[in-house]
Amino acid sequence: MTNYSVGDDWHIRINGREQHPLPHVHVQFRDGSRVSLAIETGALLVGYVSPRKRLEPVRTWIQAHRDALLTE
Repeated sequence: MTNYSVGDDWHIRINGREQHPLPHVHVQFRDGSRVSLAIETGALLVGYVSPRKRLEPVRTWIQAHRDALLTE
């Protein structure tokens, strides 16, 4: 498991690929909201955050670090 503290409002956790066929990250926001996003597409897989625009910087970060995340 790898943790990334990248935003003032959120941090990312990624588990090993062996347990998850679809590569994704777990995102927890400061207010306790949690979501899972697909690494390759940024699609919301599970969870809820309001307002949804809070996902934009997370998706931007995932896109910028996609190659590194996919090797985790």
